[in-house]
Amino acid sequence: MRRRLVIIAVAGAIALPVAGALAQAEAERRVDRAIEVLRQSIGPEARITWGLRQVDPVTGRTRLGDVTITSGPRQVTVAEVLLSDVSDTRLGRAEMRALLMTEGKGERTELARLVLGGIPLPAAGQRVELARLEIGVLEADSLSIQSAAGNVRLGRLAVEGYAPGALGQATAEGFEYLDTSRGGRNGARIGRLALAGVTMPAPGQDFDIKDVTLRGASLEGATLVDEEKKIDLALGRVALRDWVPGRLTDLAVEGVTLGTEFGAMGPGVFRLGRIVMQGIDGAGLATAWSTNIQPPDPAPGVPQLILIEGITAEANGAPLVSLGRIQADGSVAADGVVGGSLVVDGLRVTLPRGSAPPLEQLGYTEIAGGLEMRATLARAGGVLALSPWRTRWNEAGTLTLAGRFLDMPAPLPGTVLDPDAQAAALMNARMEAVTLSWRDQGLLGRAIAWQARQQRVPEARIRDQWAQMVMAMPLPGEAPQQRRRAAPPSPASKGAQAPAAGGKAGPAPAADAPDPFVAVREAVAQFIRQPREIEFTLRPPRPMAFGEMAGLMAAGPSEGARQLGLTVRLP
Repeated sequence: MRRRLVIIAVAGAIALPVAGALAQAEAERRVDRAIEVLRQSIGPEARITWGLRQVDPVTGRTRLGDVTITSGPRQVTVAEVLLSDVSDTRLGRAEMRALLMTEGKGERTELARLVLGGIPLPAAGQRVELARLEIGVLEADSLSIQSAAGNVRLGRLAVEGYAPGALGQATAEGFEYLDTSRGGRNGARIGRLALAGVTMPAPGQDFDIKDVTLRGASLEGATLVDEEKKIDLALGRVALRDWVPGRLTDLAVEGVTLGTEFGAMGPGVFRLGRIVMQGIDGAGLATAWSTNIQPPDPAPGVPQLILIEGITAEANGAPLVSLGRIQADGSVAADGVVGGSLVVDGLRVTLPRGSAPPLEQLGYTEIAGGLEMRATLARAGGVLALSPWRTRWNEAGTLTLAGRFLDMPAPLPGTVLDPDAQAAALMNARMEAVTLSWRDQGLLGRAIAWQARQQRVPEARIRDQWAQMVMAMPLPGEAPQQRRRAAPPSPASKGAQAPAAGGKAGPAPAADAPDPFVAVREAVAQFIRQPREIEFTLRPPRPMAFGEMAGLMAAGPSEGARQLGLTVRLP
């Protein structure tokens, strides 16, 4: 028994150092292979040396000190390299501290800390292909690059889950670029950039927007200066979420300022308060536009919103344009009818002196107003209802358009769009009714007052002259006897209300029937004398295709007006 114990003890005493030596050798071999893969990836002429090398045979953790990598004119020195979890197929983690790379022509790169992890190693005898490189983790702190083209600084970069064509997430903070080749005035800055859930074309593949998806992205505190192009751009914040086909995208842009040249007006500044987009399949919409297919409809029960606020522009310190709000909404009702609206509020355009003499003569120093529009489209029957489109010009007037159209082109989402087929379908669409009205709020009065001042006559005389000109104005294809039947009204009838032609067009009149434009002329003449509101309506006896309208004038304006059901009234 004693002899057996002695044999076991001796064998153990011999086996332990042998096993330790084998473990040490295996750990050294794996480290050597990882270093060789790195050397081959740099280039066949690359050399790697170090002053200190420590390999733990149990954990495989390796510490290299005073590492130098040389490849042609490029030299990299690293104060310390820590390697862990190294196998024949994978580099678990490599941490480098105090990295310095120098090249010819004074190029210099410094990095306080660099971490690489989760990198697959190629089979023996093969090189790492950068185009197919996968990185589990990348961290970089305090990056500085100096070259003849400019200087780059980056506070921190963190990347997780990168593979060709895919990125798990990445964050970059404190980026600065200064173009030293042009006096150090041009450059760019980014406070923070974050990306998550990105798919994209792999390196070497053609870029196509439809191949890009993004779960989330944000950009904060960005600036760009280019003195040669006279651009000074600042961006407060951009946030994007769910840029994925089939998902509803959220987009927010805040605090945009652009300084540039406004042509002959000199240096100017454009500002944008914010942009918001919600409830829209942004990736699906971009893909549809890029592939010429019908974009997706709004998601049922989820309203769409595009909001733009706080637009201003000025040149040489003088205001040019301001716009309080642009808002577009879209939705799908339970019956499948697609609806949308557009509102433009607080528009104000300042007219530089001498830029618009006709408006200045009328006393306008700016154009201010707004716009609103509401429309619905039912694919069943292609029914488009415009109710209404209203444009407001402050201290001038309001123009309102409303209408109802049938058989309008309404392709299903995903349908390939054929421009020729779309144009043909539009010509076959039918107009059921259209109403156009103008409510005067000062424009006509200003024009008459200006002419009266020019001619030094009373305004009433100018109004009467204009009214008589309207009554005598010929129409294309109109016979002289028709104009004689539409003679100017006598002074005694000037205050009478113009008759309204409010009914559907009847059968063709007899040869001596009154001109169908008499009612229109008299209504316009009355409107000139008392400018309030005038309304024109087209309501044919049956819905008329747009293609039919092209030939109406061949029969003369009177017949065309009867077939279109033209009426006019003074509300």
